[in-house]
Amino acid sequence: MTKLTFHGNIVSQPVRTTLWTLRTLGLEHDYKHVELFKDTRSEEFTSKVNVFGQVPALDVDGTLISQSNTIIRYLANEHDKDGIILPTGDHLERAQAEEILDIAATSVRFNMLKAIGPIAIGPLFLGREKISEEEEKKLIEEVQATFGKLNTKLGDKTYFTGDKLTAGDVHIFNEIQTATALLKIDLSDHSQLNTWYEKVGQNEVVAELSKEMFEAFAALSK
Repeated sequence: MTKLTFHGNIVSQPVRTTLWTLRTLGLEHDYKHVELFKDTRSEEFTSKVNVFGQVPALDVDGTLISQSNTIIRYLANEHDKDGIILPTGDHLERAQAEEILDIAATSVRFNMLKAIGPIAIGPLFLGREKISEEEEKKLIEEVQATFGKLNTKLGDKTYFTGDKLTAGDVHIFNEIQTATALLKIDLSDHSQLNTWYEKVGQNEVVAELSKEMFEAFAALSK
């Protein structure tokens, strides 16, 4: 049996999405907690796990894979013959689902972190000065603009690719979850996206991971 060892931290959005994949597929794995900004910068981590000092990382029988979407695709190809995480069989349907996965990891994540970094992470965890109210307002407006684009992309569909939840939905959910929590904003101006967000949040594994994440955030704030 393949031995899986997962390196991550629950407060990381990509880590939660990858953990959702592992748990949803029922894959046994060892979990190694990684302290962000500390362990990830250590010589041991960068020399043995990920030279770029990022999580998640997955050790598959001694072979390390990093980047959340790469890990998700590997797990889907290797263990998801029924298309639970990503569609199988129809290549166009699969491409549409992977498009959402990549939109989450690039456009959405980039735009969320652009605001989260200077507004929340820098002052709270890295000892940086708080930005001005004017700068903060502009960054929040950009986040809301991204929500608007997602609202348009979603349209009247239940999930981003139709009637079935995929890993891309979960990835976008996790990015929005962290952004709304740290930036103290909501989705009230984007009704379809808000309905989608509430539905994804009801997924049993998503709810489980959300609970763990908020508990971890609470511990960090003490």
